[in-house]
Amino acid sequence: MSIALISSLCYANEYFNIGKNDFFSTSKRGWHYFEKDDVNKSVNLEERKKEIDKQDEVFMSSIPLNSLENLTAEEFTQTFEKARKIATMKPTKENVAILQKMNKWQLEQSEKFAMIWQVNLLENPNLEFPELASDKFGRNDALIQRDKKVEQFFKSHKDNLAFVVFMSKFNENTNIKQKDIYDTIKRQYDVTVEYIDVDIRKDLIKTFKLETTPENFFIYKNSKGEAIWKRIRAGLSNKDDIINNTIFLFENAILEGDK
Repeated sequence: MSIALISSLCYANEYFNIGKNDFFSTSKRGWHYFEKDDVNKSVNLEERKKEIDKQDEVFMSSIPLNSLENLTAEEFTQTFEKARKIATMKPTKENVAILQKMNKWQLEQSEKFAMIWQVNLLENPNLEFPELASDKFGRNDALIQRDKKVEQFFKSHKDNLAFVVFMSKFNENTNIKQKDIYDTIKRQYDVTVEYIDVDIRKDLIKTFKLETTPENFFIYKNSKGEAIWKRIRAGLSNKDDIINNTIFLFENAILEGDK
């Protein structure tokens, strides 16, 4: 026997592991043993897949879409993540719709959070007040539309909204600057502005939690004839801040039933 043939046989024996191959030790079961085994494994996998599909279906149908607010933050996060995975792997109309509803609710919660954040910043003088003025690049179409909205706002609330500014003689120079700004607003929008001297009405310092002067408020007489007070901004305020914050608070911090 040639050296080449011997080498080939040795290689074949080593490669196919003839002495240890399960096929030879189980050959008495028949030539189709391995084929049947694969079929059994396939059946088991199908059964397992059906079981997982059923579990996923039960999970998706159990999500309380009409009462998501009853979930804790952690429960919602875990539920949303699992629903996302299921909808991604099994993008049926029903699964995707469930995920969309959860995502819509999540976005609405984020918007509410952002709105309340802004309202708190405006109403609490101890928090940092945001700059709400949006235009810094000159007059454009958006600014023109914004001016029309402001004009319409003050025109429609001419008889039930007024500005109230709390002042003190200790800040006389600041008071003059603030009055000049309100004079401009009065001329442009024909609104009412009242000034209150807290040196005379010291009782109002506690009532309105005043911590500096000037303090800018608006008072609104609602549909029930009740007075609603809202702090616009603490300290010297420019025209844009006064107007933008007033409209923002009116739209977001006053209940629709009170307008």
